[in-house]
Amino acid sequence: MYPFSAPNNYNYSFLSTISALSKFYSLTVLNLKFDRDVKTGTKLKLVLIFIAIFFVQTDVNAQSDSTIQRLKELLNRSQSVENRLRLTLLLSEELYKPTPTQALEYANESERLAKSLGADSLLNRAYISQATAYISMGDYPHALQLLLKSIRAAKKNGDSHLLFSAYEMTGILFYFQNDQKRALQYFFKALEQYSIKKPTHNKQIERKAYLLNNMGILYNQKKMYTPSAYYFHEALSLAKHLNNHELIANVLNNQGTLYADQGKTDTALKQYLEAIEIRKRNDHKWGLTQSYISVGKFYYKLNDYNASETYFKKAIETARQIESLHYVGVSSFYLFQLYKQKGDYKHALEAIELSKKVNDTLYNEKRTREIGRLETQFHLDLKQAELAAKQREKNLYFILAAASLGLSLIVATLLFYLQKSKVRSAQLEQANLQSEKKNLEKDIELKDKELTTQVLHLVHKNELIHVISEKLLEINHNLDIKSRMAVQNLITDLQSNLQPELFEEFKLRIQHIHEDFYNILNKKFPNLSSTELRLCAFLKLNLTTKEISAITNTSVKSIEIARTRLRKKLNLTGTDQNLIIFLSQLDQTQARN
Repeated sequence: MYPFSAPNNYNYSFLSTISALSKFYSLTVLNLKFDRDVKTGTKLKLVLIFIAIFFVQTDVNAQSDSTIQRLKELLNRSQSVENRLRLTLLLSEELYKPTPTQALEYANESERLAKSLGADSLLNRAYISQATAYISMGDYPHALQLLLKSIRAAKKNGDSHLLFSAYEMTGILFYFQNDQKRALQYFFKALEQYSIKKPTHNKQIERKAYLLNNMGILYNQKKMYTPSAYYFHEALSLAKHLNNHELIANVLNNQGTLYADQGKTDTALKQYLEAIEIRKRNDHKWGLTQSYISVGKFYYKLNDYNASETYFKKAIETARQIESLHYVGVSSFYLFQLYKQKGDYKHALEAIELSKKVNDTLYNEKRTREIGRLETQFHLDLKQAELAAKQREKNLYFILAAASLGLSLIVATLLFYLQKSKVRSAQLEQANLQSEKKNLEKDIELKDKELTTQVLHLVHKNELIHVISEKLLEINHNLDIKSRMAVQNLITDLQSNLQPELFEEFKLRIQHIHEDFYNILNKKFPNLSSTELRLCAFLKLNLTTKEISAITNTSVKSIEIARTRLRKKLNLTGTDQNLIIFLSQLDQTQARN
């Protein structure tokens, strides 16, 4: 078993597609307006740097350190979150091939910044940058998860350009997983999105050309030569329209492989050599290395070992110039097989030793990269765990705050209803008191009427007795002594029926009905005599002077004099205050006070 198996040359074309994808994103990001806090000179320098990136073909395995360093310097100086977001996206796109772990770190920072700004479009670009880094690291599950997330978001926002990019990258991912069927499905989806909107600049047309080139590669691997030839032809037409020499050479090289697989050796060689000439003119050594390997394999299959050896040695030479250990390993491996077929075991041993040496170095690099990936993933998982813990803590605070608020609302509601209940109870109590007061007032009024009726009945009775007594006294003088004695006895009996003790009963009833009346009188006017208190009671019942005179069996004049004395004791002398009204309101005024 050999140290490693030589990969399919078509993988190089797919790597070129990822490189073009990175450049497309760089242009898209640059087309976005920068904030005013970046000086005009700084903007111009940044644009010039990336114009150089777009139009000067460089080795994808050895990105410009000066460009990356300049981007880092700009990032360190920038205070704007929006500018930092765009710079981290550019750094991620520049670093995905040489150091994918760093590219992932910048892509993760881009995601964080995009979320803080609420920029959905840039957030989806951050997801694609993360996916690109994961593909370079060989972590396809994470890459697929991010690509599917960006596809869902792009569908929701109706972003056809972003959908094109996400579908194309997903197709490339499935290609690297040897799932040609699903790779083609996503390439067709990308092509469908491309047709929705007209391209706004040449880089979008270039993206379509790379997509068509990849579709041609897949169909050729499936030995479906007719559609493969069609897509290569379409890709070549677009490449020539763009005058993109490296893309033209790339498609020509792939066409050479297609014709070689069909047995059309002359046409295949013609395409290979034309691609080499274009790459020589443009001094594109990375592309030249690919072409040399392709032609070396072509001659190897034709058993033309001398020509094959020449091209594999050229491939090793240019690979060393661009410091590509990968291509050195591939070429030396093919040389080992070639020398073994020729029986040149000395050179075969040298070739396999070179292949093993390169393979060991690449393995160490791969292992270092894997360790870096695992370390990055560990830190990412740790960061996500910290964020999750912070989110749980925030949720807990939110729940506690909500519970406190809810409890406060419940307490406030209970207090409100309790206060409302108290007010309602007070209102009911007040209403009951008012009702009771009215009932009492009605009761008092009724009893006053009853008492007045009784007093009036007593008045009529006394008046009748008085009249009869007066008449008997008038006729008593005209009678004989015997009759006079009889009449006098009759008068005495009649006057005894006046029942003066009835007034005491009357007083008790007055006190029962108006229990505070006498207390108030005695308290406010302690110098009132019993006769004056009795007069006050009669006046309280609104009796006239004549009626009081009849009840008390005194003259009207005596009652009037008694009223005058009473007004003086009640401090009403010299005022317009009515005596009866004053007495009737006396206990009511005291009750209000």
